[in-house]
Amino acid sequence: MTTPLSEPDQLFDLPSLPERLIVLADEFIVHNDDLNALAATGHLQGLALRRQIPASHRLAVHVLTVRQSVEETLGSTPAVVDISLRLRQTAYLTAGATDELRGLLALNETGHSVAATQVETARDLAALGAETCVALAEKLAVETVRQQMARTRGDTSRIASADLPALLAVARGKAHVTLMLGRQYITNDDGPRLGINTIRDLESRALVQREGAAQGQEGQPQRLRLTEDGVRALAGAFTQAPSASPGRQTSAPAQAPAPAATSVAPSHRR
Repeated sequence: MTTPLSEPDQLFDLPSLPERLIVLADEFIVHNDDLNALAATGHLQGLALRRQIPASHRLAVHVLTVRQSVEETLGSTPAVVDISLRLRQTAYLTAGATDELRGLLALNETGHSVAATQVETARDLAALGAETCVALAEKLAVETVRQQMARTRGDTSRIASADLPALLAVARGKAHVTLMLGRQYITNDDGPRLGINTIRDLESRALVQREGAAQGQEGQPQRLRLTEDGVRALAGAFTQAPSASPGRQTSAPAQAPAPAATSVAPSHRR
């Protein structure tokens, strides 16, 4: 079973709402990994379902609690209304996953054999939770700055533009390291290629860490996770000015117009 980035009770001790959403994305990754593990067991056992149902319910509650904090902390603007709506939708989908698991448990308790593949509906309902939370964390950070309520962060929270795609992929649960024939390869389900040197640099700065379960096993993908410093760095990157925000493409400076050709009056021949 995957270990969450922080204990559930520590989620709301984090200093900023974007950080809470990034950690919440990590909770969705853990939740969906656990559902994938259940789906691979062949037949579901009641004990496994009883353990998973409270975790799914708690995740939905966490989403609604963050939504409430957003509404209480920021002034009502179109951006905040949109963030609140998407958080409510995410919570409802997660609650739907919980209801699916409860239904499977009810079938199990009445003597029906429940195939593990029936967990896939619950998994699909929560599948986009991590990506949604990371996207909303960025939008929330920008809106917080716009409302002049963002916390001031030091230079340690700033990251290079080349690091942002890697941190975003890790936060969304899309980045893995695989050992093949003695060499390490990075897989990014988000699409853009990530270099092993970039990942090693983030690891050396304690921004990214690897799951220990598959460490050193040939051909087994090893998930990359954000550390607490990585959470702060990514949230800090969201609060940087758009013109200097890492990972954002800025338009090339306009070229100076070519100097106008100097006209010379033709000489008159006599």
